[in-house]
Amino acid sequence: MSTLLTRLGVRPRPGVGRAVAAAPFVLLALYLVARGWCYPLWPDTIGALGHPFTPDPLLGQAWGGPTLVGAWAVHAALALAMQAVCVGALRLIYPRRP
Repeated sequence: MSTLLTRLGVRPRPGVGRAVAAAPFVLLALYLVARGWCYPLWPDTIGALGHPFTPDPLLGQAWGGPTLVGAWAVHAALALAMQAVCVGALRLIYPRRP
């Protein structure tokens, strides 16, 4: 593959492959921050901000619902677990130098 790229005149910079491999994990981690940690601020739950500890009909089918606090706690816990996986993958891609 590299000889084909060399024949075509393509000389990628060192580390481009690792950056491409890391991009999905970085994007997933950013998405998880927005969707998991900031869950109460999304438009579908903003109406429940005034009463986070009481049941809300909008959150009846939410993970951890029917209260906003329960739904947020479950979303945040899942986001934290998935972010740990993303950080682990990034550590494998970019190991620490001694």
